[in-house]
Amino acid sequence: MRGLRYFVQVARAGSISRASTILNIAQPALSRQLIKLEEEIGVSLLLRHGRGVRLTRAGSSLLEHANAVLRQVDQISELVRAPETSFAGHVVFGVPPAAGLVVAPLVVETLRERWPHASIHVREGISSSLEEWLLDRRLDLAVLYNPPPLDGIVLTPILHERMVAAGPIGKGEGNGRAIRWRDLSALPLILPSLPHSNRRMIEQAAIQRGARLNVVLEVDSVSVTKAMVQRGLGWTILAHAAVAGEAARGEMQVRIIDRPPLLSTVAIGMPREGQSAGFTDDLFKDELFKVVRGVIVERVAAGAWFGAKVVDDYIR
Repeated sequence: MRGLRYFVQVARAGSISRASTILNIAQPALSRQLIKLEEEIGVSLLLRHGRGVRLTRAGSSLLEHANAVLRQVDQISELVRAPETSFAGHVVFGVPPAAGLVVAPLVVETLRERWPHASIHVREGISSSLEEWLLDRRLDLAVLYNPPPLDGIVLTPILHERMVAAGPIGKGEGNGRAIRWRDLSALPLILPSLPHSNRRMIEQAAIQRGARLNVVLEVDSVSVTKAMVQRGLGWTILAHAAVAGEAARGEMQVRIIDRPPLLSTVAIGMPREGQSAGFTDDLFKDELFKVVRGVIVERVAAGAWFGAKVVDDYIR
């Protein structure tokens, strides 16, 4: 632990001499501790140069994990003193960009009230990245769009939402009206690249409906995609909630995909077996699930998740 703490401080300071001053330890002694750590791990962690040090690739990887380890070590005394009904470890949950804006702040507020001794880490990513992090046990829970069945993840559908075609104002006719798949095929589309969950779902639906999509540009950011649509570079397909604000402000036109409709599913995913990123007790895993689901349901009821319908018949 001492070696890890010294390493983290040197990495933050960018210099062994500055770190020795902060730690109040002689520079030669600090250097010996770092060399000892490198020998124990078997790789070089720091590159020394005239102005200080910089991390190797292995050092950068260690720094990420060392911070998490040291946080948990620092929480041990609080964990032992905490009531049995209160979690005092490290919670890591993941959210996609759009959903994160709607639910993450309220989830954090609720968890702070219930688990005042816990540390909370929120990670943002597209659903395919979140799925990978769940399988690697780097997340305790994630909110996912249209996840495929995966052996290592327990998936619970939470809501369905309508997908819409969103285009620039003044390009085409029928703002607010439904659009059929045969008409959708004629639009120049801006979509995320595979394996993005929305692209995967849209491609599968198009094949089932015999539609051939005209994808003119691939963009993996929702905000950048919307900016390009507003510039008249094409149309996109997104959840209604993702473009409701722009439509209300007259910045985009929206046409609901119909005959048949295209529905997106939002689910909660959790690791299936073994320990997740921070939990060792199933009681706290279930409580985290209930908190996140409760926030999503409340956001839908409050109208903050536009056009969504909660899945009522879930089992957990």
